[in-house]
Amino acid sequence: MPSQVENGKAFEFAIANAYYQHLLSNGQHVQLQNDNNLVNVQNCYAAQTEKDKLWFDTAAQKTIETLVAIEPGLTSNRNLFDILNIRVASDLEGINGDVRDVIFSRQNWEIGISAKNNHDAVKHSRLSPLIDFGREWMGIPCSKKYFEEINCVFDSLANLKRQNPKIKWEDLGNAKSTNVYVPLLKAFRDEMLKLAKSNVSASSNLLSYLIGRKPFYKIIKEDGRNIVVVKAFNIGGKLNQTINGHKPIIKTDSVKLPTRIIELEFKEGSDTTLMMVLDEGWQISFRMHNASTLVENSLKFDIQLIGNPPILFTQHLF
Repeated sequence: MPSQVENGKAFEFAIANAYYQHLLSNGQHVQLQNDNNLVNVQNCYAAQTEKDKLWFDTAAQKTIETLVAIEPGLTSNRNLFDILNIRVASDLEGINGDVRDVIFSRQNWEIGISAKNNHDAVKHSRLSPLIDFGREWMGIPCSKKYFEEINCVFDSLANLKRQNPKIKWEDLGNAKSTNVYVPLLKAFRDEMLKLAKSNVSASSNLLSYLIGRKPFYKIIKEDGRNIVVVKAFNIGGKLNQTINGHKPIIKTDSVKLPTRIIELEFKEGSDTTLMMVLDEGWQISFRMHNASTLVENSLKFDIQLIGNPPILFTQHLF
């Protein structure tokens, strides 16, 4: 049975192929870049059942009319030599902060789609004694005090591992929350607020890291609700532009990055999740969890964008 990662890559192929086939059949000069990235996602697609392939294809096809109406660059070539190129992004591009999975480009124009299969998590970042989240996420290094605080927690975990190399997280019982999650989240919260207060670009850098460093469209396939959702993260108005004299049929509002953190507190009744409220309409949740059975010297965040500016273009397709 294909994994969640393989299902996600299968959806990437379904999107790239659906747009290629549609545009080609409508007389567009278009090419689907045949490289290792395409072969990888195509193999994941081939491993699906015929029923799942049909649902991937249908979800991808449902979005074409909307995106073509928003982005005239998909169908507006400058001349016969202006060929639309469709390619699947590499994993390295994602590591470097570009969340787009399928990228469309022609002369002096480019857009991309982030494909989500039955989830909408933005990042699965980690906390550990070796990870400077401030530098990595926002370009601002964390303080010595922060590392001293989290090292107290991770040192205690290291001692437990020395005593019992096969100790599991479940063996810690309530101590997992009181001695690990809560102190780590408090240290993370305090450091995040301090960095944001001391640097005017911290909040915008944080959101760019979490949602993507380039404007993009997000396509979310939700099997449970039998829908596919299209969202336009038109940061700074760099999407939805007139191309080669052709104007968009559907206009999407430009959205702004945040400038400050309004609140960062524990979710009510939870000792594993922080809720962040920023200006400009952005809200983020940070849920800490152990990603492995055995105790290790790092913990993982499931980071969700739970609120976005109300003007952000969102369309539900049934």
